[in-house]
Formats: sequence, structure tokens, C-alpha cells
Amino acid sequence: MEKYTSLRFSEHLKKLNSDGVLLSPMGNNLGGYKNVDLMYPYIILSLCLKGSCRALYDMKEIRVEANDITVVLPGHILRPLDYSEDFSQAWLIFNPARFADSELIFNQKDLDIINQVPHCHLTDEQAQNLLSIAGVIEYIVSRTEEDLPHKHRLLEAQLSLAFELYISIRHDQDQVRKKDKIGQLYLQFCDLVVAHYKEERNVNYYAEVLGYDPRYFSKIFRDYNNGLSPLAWIQNYISTQAKRIMNENPDCTVKEVAFQLGFPTTANFCRYFKRATGMTPQEYRQGNKK
Repeated sequence: MEKYTSLRFSEHLKKLNSDGVLLSPMGNNLGGYKNVDLMYPYIILSLCLKGSCRALYDMKEIRVEANDITVVLPGHILRPLDYSEDFSQAWLIFNPARFADSELIFNQKDLDIINQVPHCHLTDEQAQNLLSIAGVIEYIVSRTEEDLPHKHRLLEAQLSLAFELYISIRHDQDQVRKKDKIGQLYLQFCDLVVAHYKEERNVNYYAEVLGYDPRYFSKIFRDYNNGLSPLAWIQNYISTQAKRIMNENPDCTVKEVAFQLGFPTTANFCRYFKRATGMTPQEYRQGNKK
């Protein structure tokens, strides 16, 4: 992992906190995000308009092409690797906290489908329908409450429409998709780490919870992930969380970061972070200031 990024631009945060939605201009807007780990407390929808892009989603490689839509959920990691010269996309970033009292909530079945395969292909008509909804959302966001009464309610309705359309497409596709057993196991492992990484960092724990011998589990995990070990996956996830905390809270001490991540001592956290990244937390912070 070369870098870690978070939404720190005040205008972006202001939009997400006030409207709950941020739309990107259509184009190759990956810019400086190549080989950067992206992990936000938001839901991100990315529609590939043209060309192709290769990326890692939770350390598993995916490839998207024209009319492919990718959904990145809070707490999961997306790392763009490379893209074609003609690559173009449209992004919608949605802040679920802003709509906490609404019906914009994925059920667990929907989350499992998205996590297992975060992207799917749309027909031209389906892609155009989603772009049309995005256009309406963009118009609503551009208006003030004085110009457009019930703005938030209108936004909620359009977001519900977009998500319901996407989920219906996914359900139709997944009914004919053959589920692969190792893929399901990988998904379960990722979900367990996301839920318990503050208390458990040992591969043996997760293998036993999943009902596998730790050595055998590590072997099939490596085979499925082109040599990446489950320990490396855990280390990458925890170190990314640590970088997020340090980037978003510059005044937070290393001791406080260690406490937030569940490490018993600062020294224990520093050793873990260096094994995972090749640098100490202090060295990471110093390098990030350059």
C-alpha cells in the first residue's frame, strides 16, 4: 500500500454532512487515487461509462468495464490499480448517517451479495436509468431548501429508487450465478475480521470459528488470493484502519491510536504496524506530511 486517502476536503465533507450526497463529474476522476487504498464511512457507487479499470476490493482483484457498476460499502477497502486511457466513470458518494432515520438500509442478504461480488454489469437501458436518477439527484442537491421545499425528502426518494433498481438487478443476476464455496468462505472471513479485528488478530481464531484447520485454511486462502495469506489480509486491514485514524485525527497520539484499535500497549501496536507496513507510526506520519 503506497498511500491512504480520506475525504478531508472541507467542501466535500460539508456536502456529505449537509446533503448526505456527493456526485462526481463524469470523466477519469481517479486522478491521484491510483495505488491508493480508499476506505470511507460512506457508500460509494461507481458506474464505468467507458474503458476499463482494474482494482482490489478487500485485497481481491476485480476488473470493471463499460456499464459495470461497483458498490463500495463502509469499512471496506478499494485500491485502484490501473485503467485504460479512455476510462471514464461517474461516482455517487452517499452518507448513510445523514439518512439514519430513513428506510435507506440494506438488509444482510443485500450486503452479502454486494460483498461477495461488489460489481455487476448493466444493460445500456439499466445504465441510462441510473444516470437519469443521478441527474435528478444532482439537480436536487444544487437547490437550497428555500428554492426546493422538502429537499431532503426528495433526495431520500431518489436514492431509494436508485438502490432499489440496483438491488433488483443484482438479485436477478445472482439467481443465475453459481455460488462458489471458497468465495463464500472468503466473504465470511472478511466479515469476521471487520467485526472482530480489535479483539482478534490471530488467523487461528478465524479459522476455528469457520470450522477449518488453520494450516488448511491458510492454504486455500492463499490459493484463492494469488498467494496472499490471511495474516497479510488482517495486517493490511488493521494498518489501514490505523492510517485512517492518524490521517483524520492529526492531533491523536500513537497511544490513543493503539487504544482505539484494541492493542494492550503502544509498543505492541508500533511493532505490529511496522511488521505490516515496514515503518513505524511516527515514520508514517512524518512521510505523510511531505
